[in-house]
Amino acid sequence: MNFVIDQFCRCDVCQTDIQRGEHKLTKREIDQKAAIMIVIEHLGDIPAGTKCSAVFFDTDKIRREKEFYARLYSENGVRDQEILRAMVAANVPDDPYWLVSLKPGDDLIGGVTRLHRVDDRTGKLLAEPS
Repeated sequence: MNFVIDQFCRCDVCQTDIQRGEHKLTKREIDQKAAIMIVIEHLGDIPAGTKCSAVFFDTDKIRREKEFYARLYSENGVRDQEILRAMVAANVPDDPYWLVSLKPGDDLIGGVTRLHRVDDRTGKLLAEPS
């Protein structure tokens, strides 16, 4: 689910529900919006029109992400298993998290999409990978 920063949530799901007079979100949708708001509050001044989305990384997605990084580093010459594990651990959290994307609106040509991770259990912003 995506939504655009404005005075109120303007995502398609919310707008349709509001028009029908029913605005019921699932726990996952509430958690998703909370993760996005945590990032927005942390960063401060987010321009109107910024497109926001969040994807939940559960243990299965985290496992696949770790496998991807391990393959990537191996293909780029890292052979020592201890170093390989440390590099993967530095880039991929062990616990479930939300990957939040903030993409500048259409009026900001050349803007860069920013990615941030929010710990699902604590609701805290995770440090950027080293």
